Amino acid sequence: MEKNVLVIEDEPIIAEMIGIILEIQGLNVISLSDTGRARDKLHSKEINLVLLDLNLRGEGGQEFCEYIKGQDDLKDIPVILVSANIDIDQIKEECHADDIIRKPFNIDDFMVKVSHYVETLA
Repeated sequence: MEKNVLVIEDEPIIAEMIGIILEIQGLNVISLSDTGRARDKLHSKEINLVLLDLNLRGEGGQEFCEYIKGQDDLKDIPVILVSANIDIDQIKEECHADDIIRKPFNIDDFMVKVSHYVETLA
């Protein structure tokens, strides 16, 4: 089964870098810069993992994470917050994200964390 990772990041260079790292690992990457289009993609039942920046234009990452975890059909999709926000631990708890990756991140550490969730996917 192909594993699809939704990357929601509004900084194009960061989104591209994350996409390349994930594609090298054999994952299919869908990269979006806003939560509006991400909602449609999530409800299409194609997404296995979400990497979510907190500081997005419009609806923020915390609010979008709360949306995902509040939907019966989406709540089991793992959400990893990817951010330099100093309050990321507290935000993770508040929005019920599954994990965090702090920016800037080490690529090896990033992949260890992502691989943990990818390996648990059906």
